Amino acid sequence: MTAEGWFPSEGDVHLRIWLADTVFDYVVSVAAARNIIQDWTRKHWYTIELIRDTIEDRRPLPRLPCERLFHGS
Repeated sequence: MTAEGWFPSEGDVHLRIWLADTVFDYVVSVAAARNIIQDWTRKHWYTIELIRDTIEDRRPLPRLPCERLFHGS
């Protein structure tokens, strides 16, 4: 299944970003997540996971810092 197959059309998703051995979990809008993934496909200097149905869903996650910069137009 591709990400597009289960990506919601709106709302928020759980985005996990790995930098070396450090993991960062954020809540991010679907629009920003799509733009981050599109940017990532150009240069893979970090790892991204879109998380579904995990224990993390039960705890509040911070919003992605400067999320509005990824909304684009």
